[in-house]
Amino acid sequence: MTTSLVGMVSVPKTHPIPQLSIVVPIQRDLAGFESTLISVLENQPSGSEVLVSHDGSYDDPFELCEEVRFVVAESTRLIDLVGVAARQARGPYVHVLGDGLRATCGWTDDALEHFDHFDTAAVAPVIRAAANRRVLSAGWSTTSTSICSPVSHGEESPRIETRIAAYLQASFWRRDVLRSLHQSFEGSDSLEASFVYHHLIRKAGWRTELSPNSTVECDSETIPWECRSFKRGLRLRAIRNHFVGGGWSESITAGCLGVLSSLLQPSRMLESAGQCFAPLAESNLARQIQCDEVATCDDEGMIVSLPKKTGTSCRRAA
Repeated sequence: MTTSLVGMVSVPKTHPIPQLSIVVPIQRDLAGFESTLISVLENQPSGSEVLVSHDGSYDDPFELCEEVRFVVAESTRLIDLVGVAARQARGPYVHVLGDGLRATCGWTDDALEHFDHFDTAAVAPVIRAAANRRVLSAGWSTTSTSICSPVSHGEESPRIETRIAAYLQASFWRRDVLRSLHQSFEGSDSLEASFVYHHLIRKAGWRTELSPNSTVECDSETIPWECRSFKRGLRLRAIRNHFVGGGWSESITAGCLGVLSSLLQPSRMLESAGQCFAPLAESNLARQIQCDEVATCDDEGMIVSLPKKTGTSCRRAA
């Protein structure tokens, strides 16, 4: 806080509380981080603040301390970087934008309007390929054979799906809900965290919505964190079993159906095979999940004043 002199009296100069806190975490991809941060600063909406979270090793070579707030986490895990930023965020809503994703002009406006619904805890933007504008993800969903898979892959116009969910790497949140989620999962994988957070907020009475007019861009033709593997299938199915029930019979059935539906896709076959062995990981994962810490939808303290249009001030065309 700085002060200015009016006559002989020192008057505190305060900064208005932002409506939105935009979090740009630094992980291993420094070039991707810089691209993401530049896009946010070029398209930053009024009434917002930008937080850069890192593990203490970033030394601000571009001297951006006047434009962003730097916060330090204990590790480069996305969960920790987002958690520490959420604790220090001043806005009632928090937007996370991970390495390699780029903001576009006006991308926050439609997303914030979805918080008009009192039971909305999270909002998923649409992720498009920068080269050809293909929809890479309009949130994610789970089917009988595939878990945590991007919705509307390759479509020009995203569908409005029910029971949609958001990737932590690209998401909007009620700040206090996101704060409560940080202590709920001790894992290190960001996709697993997205899956756990989804189940936890639904258990607490919240829902996630898709914002079809909120667009972020991705340089690659696929979502960077969509790496199919045996381990992915095993652990995500184990998390699903923990929340919705299931055992060897359900896991094997889902895995076998998944293998049959992806005979020409080796990576998906491995993931489906992993689902068959999910019960082996359930007890370990159960110890990593704490359900009691999550803010509930009926907590009146979670509902803040409804957002207003932030307005967009794009420094350069997106």
